[in-house]
Amino acid sequence: MKIIGLMSGSSLDGIDLALCAFEQQENTLLWNILKSATYSYSAEWKSRLVKLPKSSARDLMLADYEIGYLFGEMIRDFAKGQSVDYIASHGHTLFHEPENKMTCQIGNGAAIAQTAGITTINDFRSSDISLGGHGAPLASIVDRDLLTEYAALVNLGGISNVSFTKKDNVFAYDISPCNQLLNYLASKCGLEYDKDGEMASKGLSHPGLMEEFLKFDFYKLNHPKSLDNNALQKYFFPILDGFNLSLIDKMATAVELIATTLTTELQKELSSTGDVSQVLLTGGGAKNKFLVERVRQLNPNLQIVIPDETLIDFKEALLMAYMGYLRVMGKTNVACSVTGAGKDSISGAIYLAGKIG
Repeated sequence: MKIIGLMSGSSLDGIDLALCAFEQQENTLLWNILKSATYSYSAEWKSRLVKLPKSSARDLMLADYEIGYLFGEMIRDFAKGQSVDYIASHGHTLFHEPENKMTCQIGNGAAIAQTAGITTINDFRSSDISLGGHGAPLASIVDRDLLTEYAALVNLGGISNVSFTKKDNVFAYDISPCNQLLNYLASKCGLEYDKDGEMASKGLSHPGLMEEFLKFDFYKLNHPKSLDNNALQKYFFPILDGFNLSLIDKMATAVELIATTLTTELQKELSSTGDVSQVLLTGGGAKNKFLVERVRQLNPNLQIVIPDETLIDFKEALLMAYMGYLRVMGKTNVACSVTGAGKDSISGAIYLAGKIG
């Protein structure tokens, strides 16, 4: 079965597409990423997505359809010459409020299906939310089933999250703002991101700013827990804007926050094993050399592994494809042990497509 996974991350760095193949052979599921690509958002779409959470209901619905058509057009281009059975789309998150039993990812499934001409599965979080779960993190299902050699798997995306598997029990949760924080600071000097962490590496972490960051209530919560993107605009960005400190020192402090909060979770779960556990880092932050160096320095008892670039960049698109595969096969694709829901769920709405053009 061949499925295109689509992920639009909170950092607005583009739409990741991965064509993945899955084949069950006896007790083993074989998988492979056959093709991958990232499509950039236009400046207009970036600006629109930032403003949408404060827009009218009509504007939200219009964006849901229009970005669905956009996704469909991108997939038609990406899939030329390929045999594709399904699309599995995460969409783009605007709101995530599990405490209110609500989550919202735009990218209308019918619009994608009819534009691309491929049956589409989307809305992977709502069932879990409706069962009292956080609807996040989702990645642990890939970590448990496809990447079994690692003691922990960390995604350094817009938000950092971690997944642990112990005795076939998987649990995962969000940790901290990550690339969204760094990219916000980089934008202050006209950059999309701090390449290799070069700017941050020239600064010094500031204890006062770090203390303010760590007052955020989310850090005190036990898992399962998930972090809403809007927390950055409500809490972290105002702190950064109001703190009288050089930009490079702010960036160094943000890196230290990401590395320190990750270290707290890794050491809590892995330090007592007695073995040198392997920890896999993926997501854009895995390319930030300064951040990776700090994680390694803070965790000398762990083996920090950086995979090939395809897995770094497209693990979440692989996740969506795999969730789509499980949905089609009628198997659990969201685990309640991770999200805190009342039970496991088979999540995703399916939109059938007729062939076009």
